[in-house]
Amino acid sequence: HNLEPSEKVSYEGSSIQELDISLIVPNPYQPRKVFNQEALQELADSIKEHGVIQPVVVTEAEHGYELVVGERRFRASQLAGLTKVPAIVKKSLHDQTKLEVALIENIQRQELNSIEEAQAYQQLMDKFDLTQAEVSAKVGKSRSGVANTLRLLQLPAEIQRGIIEGKIFEGHGRAILTLPDIDRQLLLYKKILDQNMNVRQVEAEVREFAHRKKMDSAMPDPKLMAIETELRGKLGTQVKVSRQGRGGKITIEFFSDEDLQDILSRIAEESKPDSGNYLTV
Repeated sequence: HNLEPSEKVSYEGSSIQELDISLIVPNPYQPRKVFNQEALQELADSIKEHGVIQPVVVTEAEHGYELVVGERRFRASQLAGLTKVPAIVKKSLHDQTKLEVALIENIQRQELNSIEEAQAYQQLMDKFDLTQAEVSAKVGKSRSGVANTLRLLQLPAEIQRGIIEGKIFEGHGRAILTLPDIDRQLLLYKKILDQNMNVRQVEAEVREFAHRKKMDSAMPDPKLMAIETELRGKLGTQVKVSRQGRGGKITIEFFSDEDLQDILSRIAEESKPDSGNYLTV
């Protein structure tokens, strides 16, 4: 595992160049998939007025340059019709560093939705063989925070899409995940949308479900109750039948030696075969 960064993105000794925008391609490791068009247009209008204040960061590529940092500025500059953008050019960066830098920049600006963030963490783990602890150290987030975000990828695709589109928050998603099956998760998701439920209301709903389930599991089994009633009638005493895994146990109460003798006599009487129902050998 590679806990220490393989390289630092230092701008020491780097010069800012004006690059032809057509020579720049986006970062293939950009974790951000959703860009707000309205916000991009506002940035484009600002760029038309004032230019690009902060340079983008690129690395040299085979046929030009590859973007590392500044995708919003790059897209808004295209939207504004710019032909050149100011850029800091790095000779080369490892793929892992490209993903880490883009991820950290987006996290620091709080511009990723939770699913994009989770996907980027997963990509760091899968592609570069990092553990959750190593990812948390690299991006400056708590280990539990990274773990909770990653769990969102276990949600059904429809609910993940809801988080991406801003219909629900990460807190909604985490609460939904505590339900045991996809059907219940989707039902709760639809209820959240229909009733505009906040995260606390959803957490309360999930707790209520867990309580109901616990109560249901504590409810007596009708078949066992019928057996208990029959045995009580035949033995004339309190009888309790309970399940334990695939088996169980029968508890027969007695209150004196005479009581015990009476119960044993009744059992012996019940166990005598009826005439004609057995063979004499």
